[in-house]
Amino acid sequence: MVSENFYSNLPLVRMPIHEVFSRAAFEDVPASWYVVMTDVKNSTVAVNEGRHNDVNLVAASSLVVALNLGRAAGIEIPFFFTGDGGTMMVPEALLQRVLQGLQVHNQNSIRNFGLELHLGHLSIQQVKDAGHFIQIAKVEFFENFNKPVVLGNGLKYAEEVIKSPHETKDLPADNNVDLNMDGLECRWDKIKPPTPTDEIVCYIIEAVDADTQKKVFEDILKQMNEIYGSPVKRNPLSVNRLKLLLSIKKIKNETMARYGKWKSTHFAKGFLEMIFGFLWFRLNLKIIKQTGKEQLIRIMNNADTLTIDGRINTIITGLPENRERLLAYLQAQEKNGILRYGHHISKESIMTCYIENRQDKHIHFVDGGDGGYTEASKELKLKLMSTITG
Repeated sequence: MVSENFYSNLPLVRMPIHEVFSRAAFEDVPASWYVVMTDVKNSTVAVNEGRHNDVNLVAASSLVVALNLGRAAGIEIPFFFTGDGGTMMVPEALLQRVLQGLQVHNQNSIRNFGLELHLGHLSIQQVKDAGHFIQIAKVEFFENFNKPVVLGNGLKYAEEVIKSPHETKDLPADNNVDLNMDGLECRWDKIKPPTPTDEIVCYIIEAVDADTQKKVFEDILKQMNEIYGSPVKRNPLSVNRLKLLLSIKKIKNETMARYGKWKSTHFAKGFLEMIFGFLWFRLNLKIIKQTGKEQLIRIMNNADTLTIDGRINTIITGLPENRERLLAYLQAQEKNGILRYGHHISKESIMTCYIENRQDKHIHFVDGGDGGYTEASKELKLKLMSTITG
C-alpha cells in the first residue's frame, strides 16, 4: 500500500520551476511501478491531412483513461502529455486495468477516428536493470496546479524499448470493460497568440548526458525567463484569445471519444454546456463564485505548457527575435555537446481538457498548431539518427 501511494505521498515543492533542480529533493520511483506509454501511429500523416485536433484528442484521452482509473482506486499517478501521445507511471495494482482501458480506447479510436494507438509498458525494475534511472518530484506550478518533474534517462529508455516492435506485448481488449472518460472535453477554437506579432513555438530539449540534466535544465529555463519573460508572460494562452467554438463537430468528436459511440444525451448536454460557457465568458457572468474572466485566467494557469519528463517539452509565445535569441543559445550548447533540441513554429495552438471540477481541478493539454510537438520531435529524432550513424 505504501508503494501504491508513493506519488500522492511525495512532498509538494513550492518554488520557481528553474530553482527546482538545485533545491528540490527528487526521489526514485519504486521498482514495482510501471511506465505505460501511448502514441498515435502515423500522427504526422494525420496532422498533414488537417486532423491535428483529432490526434490531440485521442492522445489526451489516453491520459484521461488512466487518470480516471487511478481516481476510482484512490491512487494518484504522474502523467505527461506529449502531443501525439502520453506517458504514465502506475503501480502494479493498477497496471492491468489501465492496459485494458487503453485497449478499449484504442479500439474506439480506430473505429471512430481512424487513428490507432501504439501501446506498451515496461517495469521500473527493468529500467533500473538496464542501468537507467527515473527520479521524480511533485511541483506546484500554480496554486492548486501540481505536476510531476522527472530527471533521468529512464523514460527515454522505456520509450525506445516500448516502441521496439518485437518488445511490445499488448493485451487483447476486453469489450466488457466500462471505460470511464468523465472530464474529457474538446470545445475550444484554435487559439491565436496573445498579440498579432507573437508566434507559438514548441521546444523539445534533452541533455546529452543524463547526469548533467539538473544544471542543463536550470540554465535553459533561466535563459527562457531572460529572453521570453516569466512563465506567465510566455504562456501561449490569453484571456482575449480563448474562445469556445460553437461547433456540432466538436461535441460529436468529444462524445465519440468519451463513449466510443453516439450518445445523444451527452451530445445535448455538451452542446448546452458550450452555449452556457460561451455566454459565461462573453458576458463575464459570475457563476460558481467566479466571473468568466476569472475562469479564463484559471484555465491559463492550469494549462499544460511545460512538461519535464527527462526532457524539457514546452510550448511558449513570443516575438520572432525572442526565438532567434533562444535558438542561438541552444545551437551553441548543442555544438558544445551539452544538449540536443527540436522546435516547431506555428501561428496558433490547440487544446483538449480534463475537468474534474470547474473550480480548481482541471488541466488543459496544449499543443502547437500544424504539428507542434510532433514536428519538433521529428527535428530532434533526425539529429539523434545522424549522431548514431556518424
